[in-house]
Amino acid sequence: MKAILRSGVIAVCLLLAACVPGPEKAGELTRVSMQEYFRYDPQFRGQGIEVLAVRVTGGHDKQLEGVATIRHAGQSHEVPVIIVLDRVNLAWFAQPGGLAFLARSPADADRKTTE
Repeated sequence: MKAILRSGVIAVCLLLAACVPGPEKAGELTRVSMQEYFRYDPQFRGQGIEVLAVRVTGGHDKQLEGVATIRHAGQSHEVPVIIVLDRVNLAWFAQPGGLAFLARSPADADRKTTE
């Protein structure tokens, strides 16, 4: 009886472990999430921000470290990100100041509203 129970527990653990995406899949899921954020957030919408790739560089368990390559105004920028994921949810966080290149100057904001 114990052997059957132990085998069942091991099988469930292996099945659940298979649900957590690998680094490449986690990077792609994060890229899509970031792109959607920049596409629909009023602060960034219409700026032509393109998330080219997210490469997972380390981490463990539910918290990964990565680097996002973001194109804006004709230039590519490497942005360190933290990716938190479980079987259902994904969240990403740019390092402090990592998205500073996306900030519009007041002159840019004025020009955008008068065009």
